[in-house]
Amino acid sequence: MKKTTLTAAMLLTAGWMVGAQAGVDPLTQIEAPSSEWIYNGTEPDYIVDVPSFTVPATGVIDYIDSVIPLEFGEEKWVKAVQFIPGDKRVLHHLLSYVVADTEKSEGMIDEAVNDPRREFLEGYAPGKEYATEFPAGTGIKVPEGSALRMSIHYTSFGQESVDNTRVGLWFYDEGQEPDLEYHTYSVSPGNRTENIIIPPGAMEHEMAATHVFDKDIVLHGFRAHMHYRGKSMAARVIYPDNTQEKIINIPDYNFAWQPTYRMDEPMVIPAGSRVVVEGLFDNSEYNPGNPDPTVPALGGLQSWEEMFIGYFSYTDLP
Repeated sequence: MKKTTLTAAMLLTAGWMVGAQAGVDPLTQIEAPSSEWIYNGTEPDYIVDVPSFTVPATGVIDYIDSVIPLEFGEEKWVKAVQFIPGDKRVLHHLLSYVVADTEKSEGMIDEAVNDPRREFLEGYAPGKEYATEFPAGTGIKVPEGSALRMSIHYTSFGQESVDNTRVGLWFYDEGQEPDLEYHTYSVSPGNRTENIIIPPGAMEHEMAATHVFDKDIVLHGFRAHMHYRGKSMAARVIYPDNTQEKIINIPDYNFAWQPTYRMDEPMVIPAGSRVVVEGLFDNSEYNPGNPDPTVPALGGLQSWEEMFIGYFSYTDLP
């Protein structure tokens, strides 16, 4: 898998060189998007308004669990989705799932648990600024009578703010539904305190999690998720014959940049293969983002706690 993104420094350097040669400030050549909705030059077919929430200036905010009926009156297939935060300063992240409209909201969603009663749609996290388009011929099925269940994490920053986030959905046209459903599976040791304990001062604390796929799949993408002490994450696959292959290496994990990495060429992973997610945490004073290097970092939901999740996005093998 190739990491195709460019860093801001690389872009600025390239722009400066072109500008120096042409005598033109490259920043003047950048055109702002004509619409806040950035997918194929079109407005969404449907917009979900996330319930308005007032984030206080200080304090810890419990996760918000919201269920919004999707009253389409028929089955739909989502081909692209985009999140527009009401206030990026307070919206830490948002995860959305397609569930039956009859499902009751029972406590907060555990991101590390793969519940068969829900289908992961997509999520918002720092660095995810544009619409997510699912691979050609794939999509997320929304059966008639579904709802969108969202787990929303807000953080205070010293000033009261009102968030009005929106979710835009683009559908396949009737009669053009894809053949394959797009799925996402989270691989994690769990997010509870007993699952993650990082000693104070540890610069390269190792962690790993595994999962065996019991059917043939086609892997399309991967997303890493840790918090402020996350340093690196990699994934590999061990095939049934014990041969191995690298999937991705993220050597410099950044909490402020959490995109889904899409594979240039989808990877076939046969049934019985084991995927392994491995990573490092930096709980030392040399990590400028570390909330407190003098205490153990424990697993939990809040940003000053820690998570370790590798998200595998795939379809069944046709």
